Amino acid sequence: MKRLLLTTIILLSLHVAFAPSPAWATGKVFDVEDEPMARFKHPAPWLDLGADFRFRFIYDNARKASKNEVGHDRIQQRYRTRLWAKIKHSEDVISSIRLVAEPRYFTRPPSADRQFVRHEFLFDRLNVTWKNPFNLPVTAVIGRQDIKTGTGWLLLDPTPLDGGRTSFFDGLRLIYDLPDRDSTAHLLLINDYANSSKWLKPFNDRDFDLIEQDEKGLVLYLNNRLPEGKEHDYYFIYKNDRNRAISTGFQGEIYTFGTMYHGRFNSNKNLEYCFEFAPQFGHKNGKQLNAFGTNNRVTYHYNDAKKNRVFFGYEYLSGNDDKDKNFDRVWGRTDQWSILHTGDLDSIDGRKYDSSNLHRINLGWITEPFKNCSVETNYHLLFADDNTSAGGTNGLSKGGNFRGQLIRNEIKYSLNEHISHRVETELFFPGDFYNKTRNDIAVLFRYAIMLTW
Repeated sequence: MKRLLLTTIILLSLHVAFAPSPAWATGKVFDVEDEPMARFKHPAPWLDLGADFRFRFIYDNARKASKNEVGHDRIQQRYRTRLWAKIKHSEDVISSIRLVAEPRYFTRPPSADRQFVRHEFLFDRLNVTWKNPFNLPVTAVIGRQDIKTGTGWLLLDPTPLDGGRTSFFDGLRLIYDLPDRDSTAHLLLINDYANSSKWLKPFNDRDFDLIEQDEKGLVLYLNNRLPEGKEHDYYFIYKNDRNRAISTGFQGEIYTFGTMYHGRFNSNKNLEYCFEFAPQFGHKNGKQLNAFGTNNRVTYHYNDAKKNRVFFGYEYLSGNDDKDKNFDRVWGRTDQWSILHTGDLDSIDGRKYDSSNLHRINLGWITEPFKNCSVETNYHLLFADDNTSAGGTNGLSKGGNFRGQLIRNEIKYSLNEHISHRVETELFFPGDFYNKTRNDIAVLFRYAIMLTW
């Protein structure tokens, strides 16, 4: 029965992605401008309402490269619901509120402590946007908010432990457009707590930890927009880890200086580049930290009808046999390039979503076979910068540095602005960084449908 369920979902997702349909092709399953929908979304001139629902079906096997671990074979469903509102107080002041919950149901393994996990219903957005406060040329966003600057490599998700349910920051953001140049400056003051109920107590509070420790910080980010669509950004990130909530929490102060270059080569406009470099200093868990990270990609655009493009990437996050001296991903701890590796595989020699002590070589291809559909294939070759001091324990080898190979495929299809599908598959082939007890191929399949109103 379980195999039949998995097979049915795979076939349905492939059918939705590739089967032709006149209604789907036009995107007119129902019209966003019809009167009932418009009344729901805009019940008053000063009020906007919205909601979405995401269903995920997830199957993983040997997610830590071992079929001998208890519960290595899992099937689960996740049901994320979000409700939001925007209130326009004046032309310059808008408040935003959003509630989210994501309960989960584990079909497999049957030995799971709780097959149905009731999650909290919490506020993942609660802020006020104030334009031109006190007649200053600034926009201020105060409160709980989503933040992404630049590529999001190190500043994207400060809540890694809740598995994609939320990605909010608590703090103050000031945005200043420099009038004499095409540039924007961002100042962020961040104050995040591990416990989800510290600032606002959720409904059905479960004392859920969003991160391993409390975190404070400051970010200065300058985005410079240059001629011909090029960008040159500079940033500084200060992060203070304190008050461990769980045993894997950190304590210390980290200073990261970064720069990012993005654009097209003058000699060949088909070639797009993105280079990012970030030296890092400070101390973590009482130890001196001197680290370095870089994330780079060069993409060749064929500029054809299918928008084919191929790319080569290289990411380096410095490592040490002492994991406290590894490069710290600051607030970028999310599955940016892999679900399997940045989750459970990461936890073998460190914390989930740290993904440090890493050389990652990436080859990929993206195409759009028809309207509103994209297909992306990636191959990752993974090495450790240094073998860990934990070698010989927990399935880690004593001398190997080859982490393994990862193949990832992703299909995204938008039926219209209300309905979208995503199918993701990953295979991880472990290398000699692990010993023989972790030599099984890790497998992941994830299907999602998103309904948006």
